[in-house]
Amino acid sequence: MEDFNCYLPVKVIFGNGKLSELGHYAKNYGSKAFLAIDPYMDKIGLGDKVVDLLKKSSIETFKYSNIEPNPVCFMVDKAAKIAKEEGVEVVIGIGGGSTLDFAKGVAIITTNPGKSWDYTERTDHEIHRPNDKTLPILTIPTTAGTGSEVTLYSVLNNPTIKEKSTIFSDKIFPKVTIVDPELMYSMPPRLTALTGIDALSHAIESYININANLYSSMLAIESIKLVAQYLPAAVANGKNKEAREKMAWASTLAGMAISHVGTVLPHALGQPVSGLCDAPHGGTIACCLTRVIEFSFTADFNRFANIAEAIDSSAIKSLSLREKAAKSAELVQRLLKDVNSEVTFGDFGLREDDIDKVTNIALKAYYMDINNNPKLVTKEDIQKLYKECL
Repeated sequence: MEDFNCYLPVKVIFGNGKLSELGHYAKNYGSKAFLAIDPYMDKIGLGDKVVDLLKKSSIETFKYSNIEPNPVCFMVDKAAKIAKEEGVEVVIGIGGGSTLDFAKGVAIITTNPGKSWDYTERTDHEIHRPNDKTLPILTIPTTAGTGSEVTLYSVLNNPTIKEKSTIFSDKIFPKVTIVDPELMYSMPPRLTALTGIDALSHAIESYININANLYSSMLAIESIKLVAQYLPAAVANGKNKEAREKMAWASTLAGMAISHVGTVLPHALGQPVSGLCDAPHGGTIACCLTRVIEFSFTADFNRFANIAEAIDSSAIKSLSLREKAAKSAELVQRLLKDVNSEVTFGDFGLREDDIDKVTNIALKAYYMDINNNPKLVTKEDIQKLYKECL
């Protein structure tokens, strides 16, 4: 049996109606909270509900909802300035991945020097590291996809240079996350599909990552099974209680997996396009996931065959190991079709003239994802994959 380490310092509270317990956990970290909430969720009344919940636990709340998809680093800095002026002691994020990542950025910059972009992992600047004064974070996801509720990542967008980059630090692991599937019922089909594909990609990418271990693989393969079985049902009927619950758990499992080993080539390709074209993260992953699997499967027949098995064991019964591994790409593409998410980079505005630019961004800001892919990747490979997915 192989040696491995696992570390997930996040208390996960899972279940329908568990949002009601927020005050019980939040009061352990301070008496004044900065509440970062998705503007739509605030509009439909969730923000006021949360403020009332926290008030019952004697927690004063500063509510902030000026948060956009692909959270902007400069807005994080402005919000952190407000949080510092307000003297908040804990940061709470409620929303999709963008809101949770925003909250993590605020938790850093409120008590750390510099700007949020200084903390992103890139080869073109000296990377700042958050210190122990980083504010405690509590998260409540309202989408099933990013897994940000249990990760040590915060992905921020810099619109000045049209690039996205990631903060990577165990200081931004949430202290507590409340995964309440009831909060996900309002997701429309398109958002359900694209966030679900993001969760699937997290699971697949962590499973094929060269650093995968017994623990991360266990989480990942279970997440793949759940997404394959329940994502189409959640897209078809957002009120399907079982499908929502299973997708919420699949997203959390995949987030746990990437927290241990990270992502690989699909994220390295998708994130630069998301930053350049202001495209939805899950959408850019859907553009290239199948093609990357086709490119990479020969590096590890066993692992890719296991992915195919997890998606649909009946489809691969009579196949050889190599054929099973190759089948994984076809089965992923079938799932994309089932949830109406067969998209291309061109659909989101990428042009052939942009390929050199996004390739260079990938090499600069997502080099770890590239290095951890099971099949070695050259700059020419990246350019070719972009063209094939255009």
